[in-house]
Amino acid sequence: MMATTPAAPTATRLPLLAVLSAMAGFLAWQVLAFLRAGTFEYPLDDPYIHLAMAEGIANGTYGINPGEPASAASSIIYPVLLLPFVGSEFQRFLPLLWNIGALALLALTWGRIVRDARLPNGLALFCAAVGPIALAMPFVAALGMEHTLHALAVAVLVQALWRFLTTGTIGYALILSAILAPLLRYEGLALSLLAAATLVWRGRIASGVALGAAILAGPALFGLFLLGQGLDPLPSSVLAKMGDETRSLSPLLNILKVAGGSGAGIFFSAVAMLLLTLVTPTVWSNRNLRLILGIVTMAVLAQVLAGNAFWFNRYEHYAMVMIGTVLVIALPHLSDRLKQVFKVAMLIWALGYGWYNAVFYSWNPRSVLLEQEQMARLTDLLPGEAVAVNDIGKVSWKRDVLVLDLWGLASREARLARLPGKGSVPSTEWAGALVREHGVRYAMIYDEWIAGGIGHDWRPVVRLTMEPEQGLEGGAFVTIYATDPGFEPELRAAIDKLRPTLPEGAVLTDLN
Repeated sequence: MMATTPAAPTATRLPLLAVLSAMAGFLAWQVLAFLRAGTFEYPLDDPYIHLAMAEGIANGTYGINPGEPASAASSIIYPVLLLPFVGSEFQRFLPLLWNIGALALLALTWGRIVRDARLPNGLALFCAAVGPIALAMPFVAALGMEHTLHALAVAVLVQALWRFLTTGTIGYALILSAILAPLLRYEGLALSLLAAATLVWRGRIASGVALGAAILAGPALFGLFLLGQGLDPLPSSVLAKMGDETRSLSPLLNILKVAGGSGAGIFFSAVAMLLLTLVTPTVWSNRNLRLILGIVTMAVLAQVLAGNAFWFNRYEHYAMVMIGTVLVIALPHLSDRLKQVFKVAMLIWALGYGWYNAVFYSWNPRSVLLEQEQMARLTDLLPGEAVAVNDIGKVSWKRDVLVLDLWGLASREARLARLPGKGSVPSTEWAGALVREHGVRYAMIYDEWIAGGIGHDWRPVVRLTMEPEQGLEGGAFVTIYATDPGFEPELRAAIDKLRPTLPEGAVLTDLN
């Protein structure tokens, strides 16, 4: 049967069921992570980068160091959302609060999409309950980043675009979500501009052109602001993360490379399900369905070809949400067999994401506590002393210390040294040259991140490791160097003060 089923009485409860499912998954993850870390912590160091950027904005500098402009945040507006309570410990919980709120709204939107699809009771209940887990909503929200807000914007946009295609109504939801999506993540430009193009395609030329201009205005104005600060028009954090993927890889090789990452099977099976649905005769013959599925397919392919993927499933999360949303919209038009295929796929996605997050990612808050937090505590024991690191969040937030970011998120100079351009290779000891130029006397790095950039005169003092080795947020160990050999005695003295205060599981091993 492929006819649309009338809405059942249980349909009114579907949004609530979706919210309860998402919140239960989020709470379960947080409890498991708390039991492993012994305290609340984010599973990434990255939320602290946004917090440090917010701190810099509040103090008059767009950057992490006073008076030194830097575009370390990958989102245009997320640091602005973290401005309240700057300078207080409570600011640390703002990423958590924003993500809890965004998760609830995202799950609510999902539940409403399921409700509006008028599916049979059993299928509707299944989609509402399993969908949030199958699309990794609670696990991505646990990161404390902007990805859940972005996923919310694109879910609302797909829903609003479908409403336009079926009713001709351009609502505020379509306009606001299309404008906000790229302000939250640059990847949102693809879907937003496709939405504007759809308005033009359907004869709403003035509205489509105006919406396209409004969509581009935010990133364009922000780019001009960055240029005015002496920076590149795209954030250095975006360019640094793109550099490794695009400097020497064709789009096809990039796909093959990221396909080896965690969650790859889930993502590519979702893409396959999207393409299978698109070419189904009952869908292809429906002009509106064909268009909405085609739009999402183009946006997803843009992510595959040009975006990052598979690190905590965060980069492709919005694409998974787009796919899930349009598949639910198309479900009433699919055969019973394809509906069963969809249910099996959703169940496998939910089990896959749930297993991977429970077994692996829930250890990462412990990793941040035992590595990044201890690096930050060491900087407190060396007040006023600049430090070179490749993981900048913890050491830069709420600390009056100059941070040289060797990975390049907060340093254009370091990014260009590490990624000199297509066809070029970094010079040997490039990090050594940078720390000498900036007068930095010690560094705390994951060696494999810097590799040949390490200076020949750096003195490895201690290695920070975890026991047991679970939750490798940045790497298996951190090496603390005296980049100026004359600074080694002072560095060792600070390390000796830190050593007896280390939490259980953090181990410092002398290297010479």
